[in-house]
Amino acid sequence: MFANSRLLLIYTIVLLDVILGSALGPVMPQFVQGLSQPQLWLTLGTALFLGIQLVAAPLLGVLSDQVGRRPVVLVSAVGTLVANLFLLPVRTILFFVNRLSDGFTNGLYSLMRSAVADVSKPEEVVKTTGLVSTFQSLGGVLGPLVASVVLWLGPPKDQQTRWVVVAVLGLSVLNLALSFFFKETAKETKQFDASQLRQELVRSLNVRQLWQRLKEFDQDRPGLAPITLLTLLLTLNQGYLNYFIPYVGLGKLKLDATQISYFFAFFGGLCAISNFLYFKYLVDRLNKRWVLIGAAWIGVALHILYANVQSSLTLLYVAAAADALSASLIAGLLNGLLAQLSDEENRGELFGLTQALSGLASLVTTLAYGGLSLLALNAPFYWFAACMAVLAVLAMRLKIPTEKPDEAPASAA
Repeated sequence: MFANSRLLLIYTIVLLDVILGSALGPVMPQFVQGLSQPQLWLTLGTALFLGIQLVAAPLLGVLSDQVGRRPVVLVSAVGTLVANLFLLPVRTILFFVNRLSDGFTNGLYSLMRSAVADVSKPEEVVKTTGLVSTFQSLGGVLGPLVASVVLWLGPPKDQQTRWVVVAVLGLSVLNLALSFFFKETAKETKQFDASQLRQELVRSLNVRQLWQRLKEFDQDRPGLAPITLLTLLLTLNQGYLNYFIPYVGLGKLKLDATQISYFFAFFGGLCAISNFLYFKYLVDRLNKRWVLIGAAWIGVALHILYANVQSSLTLLYVAAAADALSASLIAGLLNGLLAQLSDEENRGELFGLTQALSGLASLVTTLAYGGLSLLALNAPFYWFAACMAVLAVLAMRLKIPTEKPDEAPASAA
């Protein structure tokens, strides 16, 4: 699998992209320091980013089907670099400018999923797209480690955020350089059609049309709609990954930037290891449906535990370890199943569509946990638990396709 140099480059770009975002996580609270209810301002920044992404993701997906993956990957890399430049003066207003700018070009994840599926053998597509989650988790480890190494160098306290941003800018340049080596993966492209982009823009602002377009895909590839619905529920749940920063930094645990970096390095490291082992060696040996159901119910219990860690750092680490070894597998599994049901012609549009719907779900869950955090800092974890419980119930009814619809009827795993 890793003998394929094109796959390795794609995974590396995904890894760097996640590192760029996760390295900034531990210092993000500094941009809203001194404001009343800082967790609410961090939430608003996330909501702005996701709201813009809701419009941009499907546009980038359609564009990648028309002109190819490579030009859009380059645009995304340039956009990330420009967005991070806005963070160099540590100002609250520029934090929001960064969220706005980065949201416009943050379609890289769906593009990379499309590219992986483009170059993978049909029988390996679940594994290869699932491994995208492994590198995403690994980026979640290395990002905080980058921040912790920078902080370990001992910058003055009032310069810590600036130093981390400078390090991230250096990695952004590296990410852009690697993107130039990315070769086109789409075997066929369509003629550029500006009218289709305009139609997609209108559709991206209409949730009903987004879902209707997905239902059209589902008619040709039965199983897409229910798997996408599970993906959206997971997105509602995974708002906790963003909420962790204000929760552990502003709550009873009172972790500083270095401690937050260590925690995310630990959590992300275990996620990367468990995802790699599962998708490399176990995905074809274990019943996918039962893995999905079991991981979801474990996730419900863990969110209740997160809500009650109080000031116990040990309990937080225990819950995170169990989370990494179980519930963290769900994203890669669902992404792999979606890739298995996609085809080359409209893969970019499909993944852009699912990312747009996921962007809406992310926006909803961000507003939900932001509002709940005003009641109590641990209240959002009961929302996350409820979302995971609904996912678990629906997963119990799911029929997982074993082959593409044009090859064989879907059957229960």
